[in-house]
Amino acid sequence: MNGRTHNVDDTPAGRIAAVARSLTMKMAVKFERTGQGWKEPDYADFRAALEPFLRRELLLARIDEARKTAATALTTRMKELADELFECDATIAKVGK
Repeated sequence: MNGRTHNVDDTPAGRIAAVARSLTMKMAVKFERTGQGWKEPDYADFRAALEPFLRRELLLARIDEARKTAATALTTRMKELADELFECDATIAKVGK
């Protein structure tokens, strides 16, 4: 076996796939054990099970986007301040002569 059905990759798609697989397996096991309920999930089951995980993935993506945006802004600001510092140092060097 190549591990394709058991190993979860740590990506948004992999995490969502793990939730879907888990839902399917739990419903099948419950049906086999009790003989009641649905043997497999339908649209509403997937929607309910996936909703909090999709929200989590969206929040993670937004946080990552904000982090990247802020890092760019900070880098730009640091360059501006470094240029000002260079000019200040140059001015101080001239005064010291």
